[in-house]
Formats: sequence, structure tokens, C-alpha cells
Amino acid sequence: MPATRDDFVQAFAASGHQLWLVGGALRDRLLGHGGHDDDFATDALPDTVEELAAALGLPVITVGKKFGTIGVHLDGQWSEVTTFRGDSYSGGTRWPDVTFGTSIEEDLARRDFTINALAENAVTGEVLDLFGGREDLAAGVIRAVGAPAQRFREDPLRILRGLRFASQLDFEIETETLAGMAATVELLATLSQERVTTELDRMLQGRKPGRGLEQVRAIGALPFTLPELAPMPGCEQNSFHRFDVWGHTVATVDAIDPGGPEDVRVRRWTALLHDVGKPAVRHVKPNGEWGFYRHETTGETLAHELLERLRMARKDSVLICLLIRRHMDRPDPADRRSVRRFIAKAKGNWEHLLALKRADNASHTYDDDAYHDALWAACAEVARDDAEALLAESPLSGDDLVAIFGRPPGPWIKLVKERLSAAVLEGELAPGDRGGAERIARTVVGRA
Repeated sequence: MPATRDDFVQAFAASGHQLWLVGGALRDRLLGHGGHDDDFATDALPDTVEELAAALGLPVITVGKKFGTIGVHLDGQWSEVTTFRGDSYSGGTRWPDVTFGTSIEEDLARRDFTINALAENAVTGEVLDLFGGREDLAAGVIRAVGAPAQRFREDPLRILRGLRFASQLDFEIETETLAGMAATVELLATLSQERVTTELDRMLQGRKPGRGLEQVRAIGALPFTLPELAPMPGCEQNSFHRFDVWGHTVATVDAIDPGGPEDVRVRRWTALLHDVGKPAVRHVKPNGEWGFYRHETTGETLAHELLERLRMARKDSVLICLLIRRHMDRPDPADRRSVRRFIAKAKGNWEHLLALKRADNASHTYDDDAYHDALWAACAEVARDDAEALLAESPLSGDDLVAIFGRPPGPWIKLVKERLSAAVLEGELAPGDRGGAERIARTVVGRA
């Protein structure tokens, strides 16, 4: 039988070394959550950790060894075992000058927030809380360990981590900690784009993304993280909106109804960027109201550039930009052709688009729920009917088309059959009308 976590823990005890459970796994367990890999801190040096794991036949990863971390595969999952740290940082750099510490107390004192500066003795179960972390967990507070500005100067990524925790845990950021973030916010410019994007991504997938976003604005971090959104705060809107463009954007993000891990990620990024074009096109209409004519097309362009800079995956970027471009579409639910065009323009993503439109309406001064309910029902009916219709053969098969035109099989056949299917769905062509299908096919081939 492979060695277990308990075997690993006992090996440390037998060798006279400490082993403490630390980090997010302990924090989340104390909150009543689960699902995180166990990470440990120890007084054993990395070579010793590797030797103890090897003696038990446990797989290890040594890629982080120079930072004191050994990955160990325990009970079907990877855990990080890190030698006590006594790190120091070189002015705003991400990576510490690693020095190994001698005690768990020293290790905890270097951590970012009190809720992460907790440790549980893996052998005895004793919980060590030197900075009031459990009290802050109970109160729902994010508080820096020690002097906040010093913590953030050591590693500016901690600023974004704190904002992300506010979103993920729905916690408040303590006043002095928030002030320390604001005092050091310019150091965010020293971080790599990948790390900034990762934290923003996690923030948007949290329980209360609007809380994190509002703190991004409050500490002055927008110009350093999402500069394209910096003109939104204070950009007033017309009487149909309760908030300025920024307030409306935050409300839209919060109103997204998550449909699953992947859905919520794409939908919240889309909600965040759906009105990014408004400040650039804002104008005064003849009636004195603010207007934002074609902000969706400008927004699509700006969002594409922003997502390129964030190094977003291409498939996600394409979908987000498509949804931004189409979010002002307003088909008539009673008109099947109008609904079918709406679905076609969404390129199969009508559910994402409707989720955005519902969220977009959350902070309007009028209630559009009845319209969106009707549109959802109409889209679902058309999609169901079209899916059933597409199961039937088109009036002309591929062999029929080859015989009619005397051409070898190729991509042209797919183009013709797609056109014939569309003609059937639109009622332009009866399913068994081969003569009519041949006339349409000749038109398509003549254009090809």
C-alpha cells in the first residue's frame, strides 16, 4: 500500500522535525469550507523533506526547491511542504530573497494577512494564532500582518490578493490595511501582467466580485490594473440608469447568475467590459439626456485590445467581444424570424447573451424582466425546433449534388447543404422540394 498523509506526518515526528498545516487549506477549513490541497511548513530543510518523502516512496516535485518548497503527492493530491521562511524583499520585487527561518512563529510573522497567518500542528492538532486570525475570520475582516504598507512594499501582489479575498470570502478590508494598499498602489506597475490577470480572474469568480472591484477603484488601482476602465467612475448616464457607468458596471457584474465555473468566468468578464465604450462615445442628445450611440461597437474594439493586453485565451476573448457587440440587440419575442436572427448573431451563445442582458438591466430605473422572460422562452423554443428540424435530411444529399453538378466532393457541398437547411428552417423551401432545392443550389454554386 502507498504511504499516506498520516505516514508522512509520523515520519516528520519520528525524525524530530516540526510539521504544520498552513495557508488557505487551514483558513477555509476553519470557515467550514473544503476542497483545497494541504500545504505545510516545517523546520526541515528541503533536502530533508525530499529524503523523508523518498523513504516512504512518495512522488515529489522539486521545481520550487530553491524557494524552499518541495511538492509531495499525498493521498491522491499534491501538497507543498515549505521550510520555515525568513524572507526579505528587494523594494517592490515579486520574488523574495529567500532565507530559511528557524521557527513557525517567524514564518507566520512574514505572511500577508492574519487569516492566512494560522498554523495547525500536524501531529497534535494544536492551532497557533499569533495575530488574531481566527477573530478576523469570525468577523469577516481582512487585516494585514504587522504594518500594512510594509507588507505591500515587500510584495505588491499582496494588494491584489487582499482585494481578491474580499471578493472570494465576502469580507471587509480593515481600514488601516485599505489605507496601506492605497499608499503603495503605484507598486502594482512593477508586477508582471500574468500575475495581475490571474488575481483579477480569481476576483471576478468570487462570491462578491463587486466588493473587490469597488475596492480596486477606492484605492486608486484602476489605472494600474484596468486602465481602460479608469474613465468609468464619474461618467454620468441618462435617466434610465441609477448609477454612473462604473457603478452600473459593478452592479452588472454582481447580478450575473452563475451557470457553472466556466460560465461565471466568461459572463463576469463580459459584464465588466460590456460598457467599456461608453465614456469614449458619450454625447448630449437633443433632449438634453446623455447618449451613448453605438457604444457596443466601440466597446468591442476596446475590449479586444484590453483582453489582448491581459493575455486572455483567444476563445474566451472572441466570445466576450461577441457578447459585448451584441448586448444591445432587442429582438421581438413574438417574431420567430427576429428571434432566429438574434440567435444566429450570437453564434450559438444566446444563453450567455441573455444572461448578460438580464444582469445589464439590474440597475436600470425600469423593470424589463417580463421582456427577458419572453425572449428566453422564445429563444428556447426556436432553438429546440431548429435542432429537431436539423435532424432531417436536406432535400438534396451530397451524392445528389455531385451528380447534378458533375463536380468531385469537397467543401462546396457543405456550403450548399447549409444554405438548403436554412431555407427549410425559414419556410422558404419545403423539406421534400427537390426541384426548388436544385434551383437554390445552382444559385449558391454559381456564386462560389
